[in-house]
Amino acid sequence: MTLSILTNRKPVSLLFSTALLAVLSVVAGSPYAVGQSASVHRPSPPPPMAFASVASTGAKQSGTANVTTDYNSTTGLYELKITGVCFLRTSYTTVATVSGYNGFPDGALFVNTDDDGDFCHSTGKLIVGLRDVNGNLQKADFQVVVFKAR
Repeated sequence: MTLSILTNRKPVSLLFSTALLAVLSVVAGSPYAVGQSASVHRPSPPPPMAFASVASTGAKQSGTANVTTDYNSTTGLYELKITGVCFLRTSYTTVATVSGYNGFPDGALFVNTDDDGDFCHSTGKLIVGLRDVNGNLQKADFQVVVFKAR
């Protein structure tokens, strides 16, 4: 057999190819292989409970039916109410961003979200403020998405 290995390389190549395929199949079946997850069950993230695109005037451009929007000209802040929800910033995760061109004359706008500080005594609104680099409140279109942990 040694003679056939030395004179004819096919058996060695075949043996090597078979061993390589066996190793690759074990690696591909591993939970650490690229594109596969470990065997631990991970629940899918919850869907957003509310989202909206809001115009600079405070009017809702689009979004879920449970969101109403308004601009408070006295405070310079946007107020969003989610039907059936008393919004507390510590109980929800909110992602908001300015839409469209974000290069105001003095630079970019920054988005702040908070609750209205009423602690659900009567309102419980989500408050959105858009500030320039100097901290001044500005009006602009924005989008917001709200999540509630399970």
